[in-house]
Amino acid sequence: MTSRLTHGLIGLLLVGTCASAIPALAQQRPPAYGADRRGPPSVDGRVQRMTTDLDLSAEQATRVRLLLTAERRQADSVLAQRARQQDAGREAMMAVRSGTEKSLAAIFTPEQRTRHDAMRARGGPEGRGGRDGRGSGRGDDERRRSDRDGRRDRR
Repeated sequence: MTSRLTHGLIGLLLVGTCASAIPALAQQRPPAYGADRRGPPSVDGRVQRMTTDLDLSAEQATRVRLLLTAERRQADSVLAQRARQQDAGREAMMAVRSGTEKSLAAIFTPEQRTRHDAMRARGGPEGRGGRDGRGSGRGDDERRRSDRDGRRDRR
């Protein structure tokens, strides 16, 4: 009984010691850029970090701030353009798919159309049945790679 109590107290002491050391370790190293929030670090945060780490003069800090502000504007413009292109690409693919569906409907008999619609609704041969009908989440390349390497899912 005494041995168990001793082991329990030692364990509790070790856990307490480790728990109290964690905040001290966290303070030794400043957080990485953007570690406390999503996305890129702010211009002010970057300037402050460079000023501290590189001992920038006031003039250098001002010049760095102007440069980083211009960079942020350009990056925002590029990201907005990319989003517009993705939207346009998505719409184009939807138009292609819609045209294919109309062409298939013209080929199929009414019974085949009904069966085809049911297959699509449950994610048949044209989609691997993900929750939203977009597939399993693993692309063909990944599926082939896992098959080739002998890591095929056994379901």
